[in-house]
Amino acid sequence: MMGAVLPRTLGRDRSTWWAGPLAVILAVATFVHLGADANAAAWAVVQVVLVALAAIDVATRLLPNRITLPVSAAAVLLRVAENGSVLLEVVVAGAAAFAVFYVVALIVRGGFGMGDVKLAAMLGFLLGKAVVPALVLGVVVGGVWSAVLLVTKRAGMRSSIAYGPFLALGGAVAILFSNPPALV
Repeated sequence: MMGAVLPRTLGRDRSTWWAGPLAVILAVATFVHLGADANAAAWAVVQVVLVALAAIDVATRLLPNRITLPVSAAAVLLRVAENGSVLLEVVVAGAAAFAVFYVVALIVRGGFGMGDVKLAAMLGFLLGKAVVPALVLGVVVGGVWSAVLLVTKRAGMRSSIAYGPFLALGGAVAILFSNPPALV
């Protein structure tokens, strides 16, 4: 059912109009920041994937495994093939991000879903130690947004939000303003 819903939803859903332009802007900014090489191209693709995940989460409240899991695996395999020196860093970062978000998801039921947990792990596998400020930024911005919704009475204490876009934002900012380990 998921495969049938996503193309229709993302193509026509007014809540995701921003995804295409934002993906282009972030991809171009990534090339400007990192230069015109294969590594910049790989990170530009990651930016597009992060925007797609954010849009999917906004439209459906789901972060599909068929995106997060292969990207996580690719991030690790690229490091094995090209840049083995950071392999331990990205594996530890991905596993730690998964563990921390999993524990939080168990403790604060409804705070994070398993899609958010797997997105946090994916960011760890991609960003290495730069995942820490990325996830902190995502959680803080998501918390501020939740507080704004509560104060303006657009949401109640039992309401939920799509947290994936905020985590993706943290990842996108980390790519542009930190020094994540090379992908290729």
